[in-house]
Amino acid sequence: MTPAEYKTIIEDNERKISELQSKISAIEADIATESERCAKANHENNSGLRYAQRIQRAAFPQKEIGGFFDDYFIFTKPIGIVSGDFYKAVEIKNYKIFALADCAGHGVPGAFLTMLGLSALKESLAKHFYDDNISLAAILDEMRQFVKSSLRSGEDGIDAINDGMNFSLCAFPHDGGDIRFAGANQNVYLYSNGVLTTYNGDRMPIGWSFKGDNPFTETLIPAHKGDILYLTTDSLQSQFGGPDNVKFSTKRLTAMFEQIATLPTQEQKNTVADIVNNWVEGYVQVDDLTVAGVRV
Repeated sequence: MTPAEYKTIIEDNERKISELQSKISAIEADIATESERCAKANHENNSGLRYAQRIQRAAFPQKEIGGFFDDYFIFTKPIGIVSGDFYKAVEIKNYKIFALADCAGHGVPGAFLTMLGLSALKESLAKHFYDDNISLAAILDEMRQFVKSSLRSGEDGIDAINDGMNFSLCAFPHDGGDIRFAGANQNVYLYSNGVLTTYNGDRMPIGWSFKGDNPFTETLIPAHKGDILYLTTDSLQSQFGGPDNVKFSTKRLTAMFEQIATLPTQEQKNTVADIVNNWVEGYVQVDDLTVAGVRV
């Protein structure tokens, strides 16, 4: 091969390299632009979620519970920035009310349902605000109709949404004594005189159910000053974790309550946090997790 031919090959290769470098530069510019666009979208999305979190915290302020209950704790571990769990405390004529809900889903869909659940609860409580002998079962019945009506399909052709929420509703008399409880797919646990007792809610949610609109029922829980009532969403029992990658289970849940019941409530919260965080560590969290304790 002559020097002229070598020169031609080198010049041709240099031209190809230059073209490739131009293409690479163009791709890099496109990547930078797309990365900037994604970063901006992610920032806007996170900003929206952070603001939604502020709205949730304003709607369900934990500090308000201290205005009604002297001794309590609430531990929450949401999957994301916003949660599908919510709690609420209010005071009506003869009772202090404490509610804990687990809405279908988590994240943004669950958070939307929390606001619907709060609206349903507020509307029903307003109807019964001055009742001498409030019916918690009636409140759950009314909430169910509110939720089902709100999620019903409309003229725009959108299908009805058959989701809802699990719910624990408890009424503590102002003058002490027995606690009234109504539950939708959730149980509560009373620790009294060294014994933990489970009180079962009805096996249907606030929302669509294969049981139709069977009325909810109410349970009277014998309680004395110093007892503590535990409320929890059922997500913790279903959470896989621990050394053997198994569900936390109801057995572990009740054992945890028995372990912490005699501690001050702040220490109870810290212990629950340690137990739950250690259980979940290294595994995928399946749902928002919430545990609460209220001293009678």
